[in-house]
Amino acid sequence: MADIEIRGGRVVAVDTETLRNAAAQTELAVADADTVRAGLRSADRLLASATIGGGAAYLATAAGAVVERGQELARALRDTATAYEIVELQARAAIARHGDARDRGEVVDLARKVAELEASSPAAAEAARQAVADAPDPFATVAGELWWTTLASGLAPVAVGALRWGAAEIRDRGTGTLPEGSRLLGKPARPTVELARSQPGSAPATVADVARRVPGGGPGTIRVERYTMPDGGRRFALYLSGTRFGEDPGTFDWSSNVALYDGMRSSSYEASRIALEKAGAKPGDSVMVSGHSQGAMVASRIALEKEYEVPMIVGFGNPVQADVGPDTLQVDFRHRDDVVPLLAGGGHDAEIGAPGSMVVERTVDPLPWLNSHQMDEYTATSEMLDVSTDPRMDAVRDRLAELGTAESVEVFVYDTAEGVSASSADAG
Repeated sequence: MADIEIRGGRVVAVDTETLRNAAAQTELAVADADTVRAGLRSADRLLASATIGGGAAYLATAAGAVVERGQELARALRDTATAYEIVELQARAAIARHGDARDRGEVVDLARKVAELEASSPAAAEAARQAVADAPDPFATVAGELWWTTLASGLAPVAVGALRWGAAEIRDRGTGTLPEGSRLLGKPARPTVELARSQPGSAPATVADVARRVPGGGPGTIRVERYTMPDGGRRFALYLSGTRFGEDPGTFDWSSNVALYDGMRSSSYEASRIALEKAGAKPGDSVMVSGHSQGAMVASRIALEKEYEVPMIVGFGNPVQADVGPDTLQVDFRHRDDVVPLLAGGGHDAEIGAPGSMVVERTVDPLPWLNSHQMDEYTATSEMLDVSTDPRMDAVRDRLAELGTAESVEVFVYDTAEGVSASSADAG
């Protein structure tokens, strides 16, 4: 079992202000070293003019070396900060290009800022280009597995080539990286949402607890938890199933999967809203959202639509990555050998979400590799995150701890079925 990797965006994960502050501190130290060098040179001249002879030349030379290396370090820190700023601006420009027509002015402004930074430091411009070239390749592991699994049939180059072509198409279309403000289109027939069971419960204390609550292959595709807080207010948590197959998949079927990925309101999305409504949630209420695969995509859309206040979203094998805004903490679990997260095209280049948001990755390397999309593997990954000492986990624990203060927790599990449009009902 591979260790997890925790990071921010696909490329940018550096605080440039910290780098610039380090450069400033280095320059202060260099100035002190230069003062020492000047003093040693004066001392050496005085000693040389006396009968005692010189004796400080070596120390002056050593101080000079410290000054030169310090200047190089300060310059490198500033160039590195500039390089990451260039990459971040380029990432923002890419997001704006996939937005509405009103974003075109922003694209031009960002391009101008990039040009100015590149002109100010050719070294930083080259470093930015190299950083993008060396960015994590989300398709690498699956491409390697496709190569070996199709080698005997002679289709290995075709399979890998098709994957690369599809990756480029996903990045160009922008369907896998949803900008802040994105909204769904259309309206499906109202689905049927029925309560399967209700019972008392408890709040999740860990991310693994969140993962275990996500509905699997059994009855119920939607789970809602209602928390009564000490002040009498209510909060909610929503857990959503992945795509279901078989004779009676409910609303989380393949057609909902395709519609939602194409930016259309799906039956699974509508069913999730109805379940929240049946559990007592009202617009503006606080709802933590989580889901697996299609369920994670629904959760992303619920956060984007802003009907509810979403303090945290936890996605497992999400085929999209949404810029949910600066108030929503986003924890995005991906397996490098899971083909479904590849539909996100690597996700956003820049960090998104509230401070502490993260992408958590590992390579499951199962046989066959499609097992890496299963929820039990993502639960194992969440258990690894829970014991991590990464400081970003503090924000996750704080949000879960808030739910833990609830005076009571009620659990509602719902079954769903496709709705019938009015025209179909009349025809029937």
